[in-house]
Amino acid sequence: MRHLRQTTPDDLRALTAVRPGEVRIGERAGTLDEGGQVPAGARIALLGVPEDIGVRANGGRPGARGMWKALLPRLLNMQSNAFVDGAAFVVAGRVDVRDLRGRAAAIDETAGGPVARAQALRELRALVAEVDARVASVVANLRGMGLVPVVVGGGHNNAYGILTGCARAAGAPLGCVNVDLHADLRPQEGRHSGNPFTYARAEGHLARYAVAGMSERYATQAILDALAADPALRAFTFEGFLAGGMDVVSLADAALAHVGTGPATLELDLDAVAGAPASAAAASGFTPSQFRALALRLAARMDLHAVHLAEGAPDLGPWPPEILGKLGAELVLDVAGGILRPR
Repeated sequence: MRHLRQTTPDDLRALTAVRPGEVRIGERAGTLDEGGQVPAGARIALLGVPEDIGVRANGGRPGARGMWKALLPRLLNMQSNAFVDGAAFVVAGRVDVRDLRGRAAAIDETAGGPVARAQALRELRALVAEVDARVASVVANLRGMGLVPVVVGGGHNNAYGILTGCARAAGAPLGCVNVDLHADLRPQEGRHSGNPFTYARAEGHLARYAVAGMSERYATQAILDALAADPALRAFTFEGFLAGGMDVVSLADAALAHVGTGPATLELDLDAVAGAPASAAAASGFTPSQFRALALRLAARMDLHAVHLAEGAPDLGPWPPEILGKLGAELVLDVAGGILRPR
């Protein structure tokens, strides 16, 4: 598959620690063969996107490229058991963006005067459009194999490529619930991590959209105006959650009621977790347990075509990278339970 660096069985063996009397996810998970054949019983494709070009193109802190590397070994060494069988997973690999990362490394969006910085941002945003095309292509192919991609890493810009690929495979736009402090509905000013849903909506890939936990403190008036102007877009705020108007269950259910029961994607932005290492780390946000509870309830009630864990940046601290990797792995298994539930 073009633009996919496939994971091999040897890769899985190298990352999985075998212990007598236990069965780890990595011992049961499969990989795609050279012909792209899916192992029997596999329903979920794990896919990494090791980039932070979109974050930089939005003026954010780089680091999201490291989430796939931090998460994968933690996930592979969790238990395969009656709750989630590792054989349900195929570790597809990662979208190959090495050349784009190399080109981005030569760009400094912080140097020079306003004209130079603006030009640098234009160049980064052009590279993000190339990331978009690769993510969309790989996701569409995985959906064509009957798999549900669980995409790990990169900036939230990749929500656009995921929606595009899913819509291409389905032949119709999808709904989306985004658990996030940010609505990511910034203007169409060139692609970056702050406007994936603006572009997806404008280009017909996004049918209905709900952001669960949007911070009133960080929403621009332009974003509030965009939400007010389009009834297909809805935000449920974090401050409303804090004020006691909603709990985790009612917040999830309100987002679900807006998006509906049709095919959809689920976005889980790790910068919504208070203190988590992320591109836009939050001083105040959901606890890890609240975030997992939202993921569990949403995944159990959605017709999921893809899930995305965005913006985690393990090397930015204050948590050790291992802890963020473990939280990400727990979230993958949380949503897997919903995807694999009897229908």
